[in-house]
Amino acid sequence: MKLEVWAEIKPSPNRGKIVETARAIKDFVDYIDVPEAPMGIPKAHSIAVAAVIRYEVGVKCIANIRLLDINTNGLISLAGAALLLGLEGIVLLRGDPPAYGKPVMDIGTEDAIRILKSNRRLKELRIGAILSLARDYHKRLEIPADFFLVTRLWKPSQLENEAIRSFRLKGGKIIPYIVVAEKDEKKHLYLLLKGHQPVFEPAEAAEFTRKLVGLVDGVLVSAPLSSKTLVEAVKAVRDLNRQ
Repeated sequence: MKLEVWAEIKPSPNRGKIVETARAIKDFVDYIDVPEAPMGIPKAHSIAVAAVIRYEVGVKCIANIRLLDINTNGLISLAGAALLLGLEGIVLLRGDPPAYGKPVMDIGTEDAIRILKSNRRLKELRIGAILSLARDYHKRLEIPADFFLVTRLWKPSQLENEAIRSFRLKGGKIIPYIVVAEKDEKKHLYLLLKGHQPVFEPAEAAEFTRKLVGLVDGVLVSAPLSSKTLVEAVKAVRDLNRQ
């Protein structure tokens, strides 16, 4: 069984930079995921960044939407924009507190997904959410999401349970984050993430991915500190996946 390879490209108003990174990994990924305002710091909206990548590079793209920044009206509008621009899907998440302004406490992830799923104009848009393995996530798996991006995965055995198997049997996808850094940056990134995620070197990421075959549908490779490391890690994961 082959796994899908997703890669995370950070948002930036620098068009050349994001296109260059996307082109470097184009042949090794199935999807590119664009987060929105990581750590609450705005750069350029994920939907715009994903659309640039989609049309200039030709890779399928997923854009994240932070619910702390918008109300329900804004949510429906942004989802419509993602569909209009040809994106393959969106990820809804609460997000970190915004760096500027006050958080909008209008709607939570589960209600947001239900609202969008009930909108017949958006029926072609795939909608995902975050699934933290550090919490009791069984009820979350019951919401009508098309896929979950999984956090806090430390060992494959965390995925060996009936709730996750049932979600996948119904057609849902489980895509865990694989966070990557070079050897001399691993500790720094681990501390930045407050110890919430394991951090792998590129070769380690590929080996860990091998252990997930049969338990997940793909992996999302994230290298927040370096585009060069992202390219290296994505290639390593894809090469291992072809064996």
